[in-house]
Amino acid sequence: MKKQQIPAKFDIRLRVFCEDPAFGKGIAQLMRLVAQKGSLSAAYKEMGMAASKAWKIVRRAEADLGFPLMESVSGGKSGGYSRLTPEGEDFLERYEKFQEEVTEAARQSFVKHFGNHDTIEENL
Repeated sequence: MKKQQIPAKFDIRLRVFCEDPAFGKGIAQLMRLVAQKGSLSAAYKEMGMAASKAWKIVRRAEADLGFPLMESVSGGKSGGYSRLTPEGEDFLERYEKFQEEVTEAARQSFVKHFGNHDTIEENL
């Protein structure tokens, strides 16, 4: 029989939604990259994601939340771009703050119940 070990890691899956659990870590990361790069294409490529999947998760979250998260303008002479809408920027900011607070609360609870480990890693 294997010796009992004390867990050194934990995992949290944090999603916010109205009806469909459509907004979580993946779309938040995609939106943060769009904000940094000014391009949905550059964002999903950096994440190793297909264009169809990127558009699917954006549209699904927008449908659930009831407002646009980003806007895109197709190429042309000056080139295209994507950017977060003001509502999208605000929502992403609130989600990231919520995620930080939940992570800290979970870390404190983990330490309380399993002890303090130098190797604690969360997978959010």
